[in-house]
Amino acid sequence: MIHKNDFVMRQIRDMVHMLAKIVLGRDTVKYEEKEDMKFSEMSQIYTDLIHMVDNGKINEAENLLFDEIKKDENKSFETALYFYDYLNTLSDSFLEEHNYSREEVKEGVQSLADSRGLGVLGKDLGKI
Repeated sequence: MIHKNDFVMRQIRDMVHMLAKIVLGRDTVKYEEKEDMKFSEMSQIYTDLIHMVDNGKINEAENLLFDEIKKDENKSFETALYFYDYLNTLSDSFLEEHNYSREEVKEGVQSLADSRGLGVLGKDLGKI
């Protein structure tokens, strides 16, 4: 029997990958810091976001991400995809322990899709 959260995790992963393909023209969503990116603003922001998440400050990290998206949606979109993809790999217990949920990960990805007029792609995300 498929556990509902496993199913939702796969749907979130697939949605992130679909957005990466459609919006960024990439087949994968894997953060890789290239030499010319090492000192870029978005690279530093991503590093800060992941550090915050790993320290249990998930909501604060998401707030920082939203602040960055407001500044420059195009540059931040890719970082946001990486961020939600990373959150999706975390256990439900870790998320819950830090006042976050799989549902919020799903909503974040849906928000990204909506921001590009692609909300219909995730319309049924998480429904089984």
